[in-house]
Amino acid sequence: MTLAVSAQKKSVVKLIQSKSSQIIQLNGKNVLKVYQGVFQQDYSVMKSDSAYFYVADNAFDAFSNVHITQGDTLNIYSDKLNYNGNTKIAILTDNVKLIDRDATLTTNYLTYNTATRIGTYTGGGKLVNKDNTLTSKNGYYFAFSRDSYFRYNVVLVTPDALIKTDTLRYNTGSRIAYFYGPTNIYDTKDKKDTLYTENGLYNTQTEQAFFGKKNLYKQGTKTLTGDSLFYDKLKGYGRAVKRVTFHDREQNITLKGDLATYYKQGERTVVTQDPYVIIVTEEKDSTRTDTVPVTKPGVKTANALAVKAGVPAATIKTANALAIKQPPANTIPIKTGGIPMQVLADTLTKIAKANPNAVKAATAIIAARVNVPGAKPFKGATPLKGAGLSAFPMAPKDTVVKITAPAKKVKRDSIYISADTLVTQILTYKDVKIMQEKQRLSTIRDTSVKVKKLTAAEQKKADKFLTLNMPRFRRDTTNRHRDFFANYKFAPRDISLTLPAKGKPALRTDAGAFNSPAAKADKGAFGTLGGAKTDKGAFGTLPANASKARAADTANIDKDPIFYTPPITLSDTARVRIIKAYHSAKLFKSDLQAKADSMFYSYADSTLRCYIDPLIWTQGSQLSGDTITIQMKNKKMDNLNMYPKSFIVNIEKDDSTNFNQVAAKRMKGFFKNGKLDRMFIVGNAESIAFTRDTMKRVDGMQRSLASKMRIYFKNNSANNIFFISKPEHRYGPLAKFTADEKILKGFIWKPKERPVSKESIIPSYNKKIARAKAAADKKIADATKAKLTKPGEKTAKDSLQNKLIVPPGVKGGKDSTGVKKPAIKAPAAGAKADSAAVKSPPVIKAAADKPKQDKTAVTPTPVTKAVADTLKSKPAALIKTKKDSTATKP
Repeated sequence: MTLAVSAQKKSVVKLIQSKSSQIIQLNGKNVLKVYQGVFQQDYSVMKSDSAYFYVADNAFDAFSNVHITQGDTLNIYSDKLNYNGNTKIAILTDNVKLIDRDATLTTNYLTYNTATRIGTYTGGGKLVNKDNTLTSKNGYYFAFSRDSYFRYNVVLVTPDALIKTDTLRYNTGSRIAYFYGPTNIYDTKDKKDTLYTENGLYNTQTEQAFFGKKNLYKQGTKTLTGDSLFYDKLKGYGRAVKRVTFHDREQNITLKGDLATYYKQGERTVVTQDPYVIIVTEEKDSTRTDTVPVTKPGVKTANALAVKAGVPAATIKTANALAIKQPPANTIPIKTGGIPMQVLADTLTKIAKANPNAVKAATAIIAARVNVPGAKPFKGATPLKGAGLSAFPMAPKDTVVKITAPAKKVKRDSIYISADTLVTQILTYKDVKIMQEKQRLSTIRDTSVKVKKLTAAEQKKADKFLTLNMPRFRRDTTNRHRDFFANYKFAPRDISLTLPAKGKPALRTDAGAFNSPAAKADKGAFGTLGGAKTDKGAFGTLPANASKARAADTANIDKDPIFYTPPITLSDTARVRIIKAYHSAKLFKSDLQAKADSMFYSYADSTLRCYIDPLIWTQGSQLSGDTITIQMKNKKMDNLNMYPKSFIVNIEKDDSTNFNQVAAKRMKGFFKNGKLDRMFIVGNAESIAFTRDTMKRVDGMQRSLASKMRIYFKNNSANNIFFISKPEHRYGPLAKFTADEKILKGFIWKPKERPVSKESIIPSYNKKIARAKAAADKKIADATKAKLTKPGEKTAKDSLQNKLIVPPGVKGGKDSTGVKKPAIKAPAAGAKADSAAVKSPPVIKAAADKPKQDKTAVTPTPVTKAVADTLKSKPAALIKTKKDSTATKP
């Protein structure tokens, strides 16, 4: 009963203090009018200058300097208050201010529950929390948790950011903002960063942000998207997870992956977990415009044709005039005549309305112009009779106007590069040079430091421990070419080899010094070239001093103007983006694929460098070398450089046994319309080419040697080969060449490593394929096993299981295991021995009592029981034993 009474007991509003009070009648009720009164209900204290206290209703209205206090931290101020003690709801209006510790909420209309301590406004409000200011249309403040919920037109201003959203929760204690709708965050300090999200949080104290839905980060021309984004502005550290995409519109590059880490210091981004970069190339430069001659529409002149035909200039001028005066086809000719009187009257009326004093002057001017031969008509007036079109000023007949050609559809072909790890960074050009120099020096061993040799005892002791050596970069071979930009002129001898589709290759020389290759095939050597004296070498009969001349040409490889590269004209402060792809780097383009251990791309010279066993597949050929560089120009591939151990392998269609090969110290290729067009080979160039007959069967091979070569590609194959400077050839049928002579030194052929699609370069692609294949194989194996084994059928036991096979001629020994085996009965008397007894492997049995030892100690003395053991698997009806003569002889 006590609990029920206490539960039904109402909280009463008490007037605990007042300056003065009086009872008045208001709307038929007794009302207590209070001046400077203090009201209390539970833990709430309310003050005002004046109030009407409705004692029967347990409510009051307060006016002027209203103040509500709850505890030591919450204070509410307003001009008016309506309080209901039964519902404990206070309605505050006009200049409402709620102060809770360091948070201040201001509005003009606030509904506050003193029991739950929840305040609500719907007409706009502002919350100030130290350096953060938050405004919205609707708001909800929870004093116990210090959380605030804001809806519609929410704006949060911090010292470094401006946040606009639709729905936001803000905690005044932790000063963390939570976003639950479309949100835009703007950087107000540097005014560079912009972020969009639909779900996330931002800590205004630590300046850490986390976003988890439809995220988009922008900085200038760069954008970043990902399923989850985290960024710490103070530390300059960011992280993106799942479906990460980084795009730079200025440099037209896209970087993708599943895990990315951003470091503001150095502007470095590291992407792992299936990373790949996309570089867009174009076949046509869409930035150029053309200057073309344009003639006046509708007027055709015969100047060009007449001049070519030799027509005089006066005749041409007359013909042009007649052509202009002729009206266009299917049109009404212009009527000639004077100015109509109606037009003059209208003109005078308008002038009179504007200025009456100017009517006389205008009338004189018009009268002077009417029907006067040779007078120029007014603009828009009818020309005089007989004047023709010559009365109107004409534009020049032929003009040259610079116009912009209509936009054409530009074909784009992207380059995809993938590796285990991708790193992109923006550096100044000075820092790029320093980084490359450090990489070069890291591969050079310091020989000035003397290493102390260990004694035998010290070495033995040191071998027991593992030593950790500092990792070293692979040597960059570009530093070997010190005369890279030198000029060099030479006059080569051009000796070309054309590979037709059918038949044998035909040699062409500039002076006719060489004979046909068929004549040299019988000699198996080069013969006398150009009438020079010859001597024998490792490659056959060579011209005198040919090796020395070739060595001299090889020494000038770096001075060859073909390999000249213009120096980079960039200031040290220029900002350059670089891309590093290391460990199992792969490249895919529709007409070019590549792989290497690591790749490096710099926007300073638009060059992609491939290091450590690089391979390139293009135009039906495989290219390899120690280092390969691919340079781009005007958004297109321009040239390719391979050095030092350059090699090209090319095969005909459906022929994987005969390889056309080219090897040299250095090669440089040039692209045309995005495809490899020609290749220059310098430095001990060697080549092997196979020829085919009319049936497309290989009937011969040519092996050549020269200082320089030039190859032209067409239709995915090497079309023409030109030999320059001291060429030597050897041609003959395949039978006259050994297997080693059909392959050049350094031959590499790895078609299985060639990327087949842009998806195949992603690291997880091969893992998914392997897992799918393993699952398919397991499924097939299970199906086969279930098919062979019928339900309820037991598998037959192997009859040879746990039996040791004894080769013929080996004497059986006693079984050491001591396990007794069931005795086998001897065959019936008079049975003959089976000649096929040796086909069945004998079982090891103990030797017969007192057998006669063979002198050779190799062939044991068989007994009838042993023979029976060997035939135990045969039916008794088929066993016929013949008495062995050796068994009774001593």
